[in-house]
Amino acid sequence: MSALDRLLDPASIAIVGLSANEAKHGGRVLRHLRRLGYAGALWGVNPRRPAVEGVEIFASLFDLPEPPDVVVCAVPGSATLDVVADAAGVGAVVVFAGGFGESGSDGVAREEALVTAALEAGTRVLGPNSGGVIRPDRALAASFLTCLDRSREEIRGGPVGVVTQSGGLGSLLHNVAAERGGGLAVSVSTGNEADIKLGEMIDAVSRLDEVKVVLVLLETVRDGETFAASVRSSMDRGKPVVACRIGTGDRGADLMRTHTGAMALSEVVLSGVLESLGVVVADTPGEALEVAEVMARVGRPAGGRVAIVTHSGGMAIHLSDLAERRGLELPPPGTELVAALAPMLDHGAANNPLDLGGIISGASRFADVVGTMAHSGDYDIVLAASTAHPPQHSQERVGSLLALNVDSPVVHLWMAGDQARGALASLRSAGAPVVEEPRAAVQALAGISSRASRRRFDSPEPIMGEPSSWGIPVVEGELVFSLDEAVGAAERIGGRVALKAQSSELAHKSDLGLVKVDLEDEEEVRAAYVEITTAASGMETGGIRVERFRPGLEMIVGGIVDRRLGPLVSVGLGGVFVELLDDVVFALAPVSVGEATAMIERLRGRALLDGYRGSRPSDVDSLAQIVSVVSRGLVGSGISEVELNPLIWDGEEWVAVDLLWSG
Repeated sequence: MSALDRLLDPASIAIVGLSANEAKHGGRVLRHLRRLGYAGALWGVNPRRPAVEGVEIFASLFDLPEPPDVVVCAVPGSATLDVVADAAGVGAVVVFAGGFGESGSDGVAREEALVTAALEAGTRVLGPNSGGVIRPDRALAASFLTCLDRSREEIRGGPVGVVTQSGGLGSLLHNVAAERGGGLAVSVSTGNEADIKLGEMIDAVSRLDEVKVVLVLLETVRDGETFAASVRSSMDRGKPVVACRIGTGDRGADLMRTHTGAMALSEVVLSGVLESLGVVVADTPGEALEVAEVMARVGRPAGGRVAIVTHSGGMAIHLSDLAERRGLELPPPGTELVAALAPMLDHGAANNPLDLGGIISGASRFADVVGTMAHSGDYDIVLAASTAHPPQHSQERVGSLLALNVDSPVVHLWMAGDQARGALASLRSAGAPVVEEPRAAVQALAGISSRASRRRFDSPEPIMGEPSSWGIPVVEGELVFSLDEAVGAAERIGGRVALKAQSSELAHKSDLGLVKVDLEDEEEVRAAYVEITTAASGMETGGIRVERFRPGLEMIVGGIVDRRLGPLVSVGLGGVFVELLDDVVFALAPVSVGEATAMIERLRGRALLDGYRGSRPSDVDSLAQIVSVVSRGLVGSGISEVELNPLIWDGEEWVAVDLLWSG
């Protein structure tokens, strides 16, 4: 068994720092393991060898009968290094203590020493700052978290596996799941990730049979390539990944550094990476759990056509707004379906979302409409949105909904208030996919429908050589160092030209007066040259480039090798608007042309590419080709950064005005 397999399903556990005091971490872990009924070998380690009923205490790890699968390190941070150093042959050491990488330079040094000790001992470390591991179906509770203080009957398994960088939020999800009458398949708190990192745990958790969806509470990504590979592998196993981002704001990022020592990644970068991987992103932990539980209970649909059925006009409008923001496909019902629905509607309208109208009579009418929609063949997924209704109808309504035998999956949005709590519990106990919050419902629908359209593209081959050899069209131009040279270059190029100072160190050249465009004659070229050289006085420049003036729609395409995520490619609105509009999409490189097209489609300004106020529509396929080429070159060339800004559509072709790169 691998170290992570031993961590998630240990046949033996040793608690270092165990005492009879259940207020301390070691005592709490022992109590939790006993309450859950852990049946493996269980030992205590404490040089004082205190008396603990039912557990043999050893003076050190060396004295144990054999190396355990898991060592729970329930000692202060100052003693943690010795524990890890003594853990030869142990599968993994769970370190609760803090005071490491999150606490400054001295803590970073202690964390590095911990990793060195683990390598020398041949073990793995979960943490430090870990909340441990909980896996109810294996009676595993190598954790001190307060969610384990619930009654034994409330600590249940479930279909969702959680990997979290925050132990406290993991505890919250156990409590929320328990309150709803369910539970989690497993939760793993990775903490500082000195050794075992997020990506490894996602892969290990997704391999567990009881896990149907992986939920990630994500502060940052420290192992980009492993993270991406693990997410893809999980999805290839038919197990979607849902994420809740933590620390996306400036203040949250600052707090994050003192929590697990995590350095925040740019919001737009990580969001783009998650989107490109097919991860469903929720805004809160509770919403993420609702989304994950629904996706765990609904398989891959035939397509992405969604129907929404409700009996509240206001809810129909609200859900329509949310669906539009998430890009859900809500086609209207076909002619035959409209005719079939007509007798069931009471002043309602056969639209999508569909509002039944009056609901005072007929407790099963709601289910009849839902079933008709799901049987019609017009839709692949149906959302049954139950708002307030006569309380006496609730149980019959739920019974008729659960009795439906339909071709398309039905997801339930139950917003009937406390008058219908018992019926909600009936839906949940039957294992029906149900949420209580509209946004979570729409997020779940988006995640489910995306499974129908998701396909893996072949990884494109890298491109070798410098960007100048990648076949990207570059505007004609010459680099000059004098006024006369500028005039001569403009004559040779012919037509209208542009002048700009050359410097990879200077951003916002237009704002600094270092770019002059649409110059028609020698007089204008001479004046522009003087103005640029005057504005550049005292600046480090490498001459002035004279190039053909190519007006048109400006985009930016770039790539960078990030130290945590690896190679990234980006596309967005370019030129002077890139910072102003901040409309840029990122993805892990390399990307295929199909993946590049998907990136372009996610741009908020995507409609500009179809032509605006008389401009000619641009060639999106060619733009996607260039994005793919840049991503492949970034991977294959060994350069660290490349940028085409702006990349201009002049009505005929895409041409790079600036093509810059660095080694």
